[in-house]
Amino acid sequence: MGKRRPSGDGMVRKREDGRWEGRIVIGHQDSGEPIFRYVSAKTQKELLKKLHQNIEEYRDVDLCENSKMSLGEWLDRWLEEYVAPSVRPSTLEGYRGYIQRNIKPHLGDKPV
Repeated sequence: MGKRRPSGDGMVRKREDGRWEGRIVIGHQDSGEPIFRYVSAKTQKELLKKLHQNIEEYRDVDLCENSKMSLGEWLDRWLEEYVAPSVRPSTLEGYRGYIQRNIKPHLGDKPV
C-alpha cells in the first residue's frame, strides 16, 4: 500500500517513459482554479529536491491570473532575488545587459 504524502508537498508520479513528474499549486485564478507548476526529473529523489526548491521559491508569492507585474519588473526581481546569489558578478551583468537590449524593448511592458 502506498504512503500518503504530507499536505502541501505537491503531487508525484512516475510517467510511462520512466521519468518522474511532480506538480505543485503556485496560485489561483480568479475563478478559483489552481495554477500549477510542473517539474520532471530522472529519479524520484531528484524530483523531490526540485519540488521542494519550487515550493520555497513560490512561498509567500501572490500569484493570480491577472497579475499587474510587467515582464520587465519580474525579470529585474528574478535577477536580484534568484540569479544574483548564485552567479558571478560578470555573469549577472551579462544577463542584465541581454535583458535590457533584447527582451525589455519588445516585451518588457507586457503583463506576466
